[in-house]
Amino acid sequence: MWSTKRNAIVSIFVIALLVYGCILLFKDNEFIRSLIAIVALIIAGLASFIWLNKAYRVTMDKQRFFWLILSIGVLFYIASNAIWLFTVIIHRSIAYPEASFYVWLIAYVLFLIALIYKIKFINTSISTSKYIFTIFVFMSFVISIVVHYLINPILVTFENSTFVTATALLYIVISISILFVISILFHLSLFSKEREVMVFIVSGFFLQVVADNYYAYLVITDGYQQAGFVDVIWLIALLMIGVSGKFTKTNTVELDWKIINYFQNKESMFPYVIIISLILLVSYSYEWDFNALSIGLIVVFLMVIVRQLVVMGKNKKLASEYMYLAYHDSLTGLKNRTAFINELIHIMHKAKIAEHPVALLMMDLDRFKDINDTLGHHIGDCVLKEAAIRLKKNLNNNAKVYRIGGDEFVIVLPGSSKTDCIDAANTILDMFHQPFFIGYHEISVTPSIGISMYPTDGLDYQELLKYADAAMYVAKEKGDRYHLFDADLNISITRKMTIEVELRKAIDKNQFVLFYQPKINLNTGAMIGFEALLRWNHPQLGSVSPEEFIPIAEETGQINTIGEWVIRTACIENKDWQDKDFSDLSVSVNVYAKQFEQGNFVAKLESILKETGFSAQFLELEITESIMQDTCDLLEVLKGIGELGVKTTIDDFGTGQSSLHILKELPVNTIKIDKSFIDHIENMRNMSIIKTMIDMGNNLNLEVVAKGIETEEQLKALVNLGCEYGQGYLFSKPEPITSQFE
Repeated sequence: MWSTKRNAIVSIFVIALLVYGCILLFKDNEFIRSLIAIVALIIAGLASFIWLNKAYRVTMDKQRFFWLILSIGVLFYIASNAIWLFTVIIHRSIAYPEASFYVWLIAYVLFLIALIYKIKFINTSISTSKYIFTIFVFMSFVISIVVHYLINPILVTFENSTFVTATALLYIVISISILFVISILFHLSLFSKEREVMVFIVSGFFLQVVADNYYAYLVITDGYQQAGFVDVIWLIALLMIGVSGKFTKTNTVELDWKIINYFQNKESMFPYVIIISLILLVSYSYEWDFNALSIGLIVVFLMVIVRQLVVMGKNKKLASEYMYLAYHDSLTGLKNRTAFINELIHIMHKAKIAEHPVALLMMDLDRFKDINDTLGHHIGDCVLKEAAIRLKKNLNNNAKVYRIGGDEFVIVLPGSSKTDCIDAANTILDMFHQPFFIGYHEISVTPSIGISMYPTDGLDYQELLKYADAAMYVAKEKGDRYHLFDADLNISITRKMTIEVELRKAIDKNQFVLFYQPKINLNTGAMIGFEALLRWNHPQLGSVSPEEFIPIAEETGQINTIGEWVIRTACIENKDWQDKDFSDLSVSVNVYAKQFEQGNFVAKLESILKETGFSAQFLELEITESIMQDTCDLLEVLKGIGELGVKTTIDDFGTGQSSLHILKELPVNTIKIDKSFIDHIENMRNMSIIKTMIDMGNNLNLEVVAKGIETEEQLKALVNLGCEYGQGYLFSKPEPITSQFE
């Protein structure tokens, strides 16, 4: 019966009606009526104490003392009624005893302390300034009524007894103080995750205060009848306060900023309702005897109120528009990243309580940048709009779609299994099979989708988004269109993040070292130079392969610092050996696209050469063919390098973007045939390709170096094909420079 909040409320009012029915049944027997009312309050108090004590035991932080003080207050409340019951049974007197009244006052003081203590912890992170005005207007209204209808009559009635007057006033002051505190709690509860529990507390104490003041008014006007409707209100109030303890949770107060619009809208009207009410009460107190001035005052007041309400309506509309813009993407009309984060946190919180999964699908459009670059951003925007329309139209109503930036969309599926995710992913892929028709353009767009699950993959929105993003890029790389995040991918991400962090410290901690592989004249066997190869030895990660950490360094921009360190170190180490009579040996260093993109690369290179004293003619920079996509910019950099006297080599020749035109235009000195060709040199077709590359290099007056020579057969074949230089494990593995000269 008490399993849900709705059932609890219904049960409270059913009990109250039953008690009130019993009271009405014995309306002519004041003694029985009083017994029913007192016993009902004691039983309700015991039930409330049990629930509040349970809340005290399950709450583990400082909030538990609120429940403790509240439960002790209920004990005193029970005690006051127990004293009354004792008096009724023993003395056969239904009059409320003084001892009971004073114990009741102690209970109220404890209630007030508990509520103030609650405010201390619930009012932590939100601004309540906009509600202070409403609270004070409300309290001014209440105090005016209380002073007029209660305090003034008390002062007149008990003017000969200072003690009785003080006690009666204390009772009213405490009651009004409780009303003031619960007014503050009410507004704070709108922003609190405890608001459902706080509704019971605020409602209970509000009814308690209403009943108290109604009781005081009836006593003053000699209208109070023992065990009547007031006692039923006290019963409802006591049960409401107790039920709040039954439904409390172990978590502390947190703010979720989800405002209850119903109360917010009503709150804005509240001061004006009070003004009109006061006008009516004042008019009533003067027996509706108006003159021209009072009528004018009322009319002006009402006109000001009407004008203010009109202005408030316009402001509300404006605020609503701003709120929409704050949480929606202006291009597609979908909710934006801010809304996504706020709503996902809320969805995950509900899923945690219900023990349901939540799926997150992250999607972007493949090669969307090409659409913007070739057709223009206007066409790209139209594609995004159409993509949003398709997503909203074809996904089920349970799916929540967001655009979080660029061409990235997120779909949240509450309560969905992995099978549901796969079905949703396939639905998305199917909806993008049809091309987009934008103006005169027919555009085919394919999405890549990454999927992560709560709670199996992550417990907060950052983790879910990160893992879905990682899975999406795996889908993009593999071309399988969608990919579910798994443990292996988690390990890969963790390692990648570790490498990224540790790379930043590697230079300072002297973890990098250069190994050198000699370049050999294949005809004479003489060593003509070295290729410097970067190695990273980490105390925990061990030896990390360049194939693993170089792409991460490029992605994060750290390659610029690392590349500069490699060039400087190679120059310093080889300068030392040149000073030891190895003056005719050159050293080649790999450089990467990100380094070339620096506007000051040539200036830095010149600075390093001057700083180390290394002769530019013995330094070679190896660039990959992938750098050659933008030949105009590359040409300027290579010219600057050549003017310094530094040579340039195209590494991994034959695997990338090179062409005869590029080789003719760019000032390069050497080409290196990729190892993949040398591995299969015995194949006649492959041998013909190698022969062509060697002849091409010779005809363009370029040195040709074969990489990855591992066998005598490969060496002989290359010599027969006219290749003059080479390097590989047949001659030497990459080793520290000291080992190369032993």
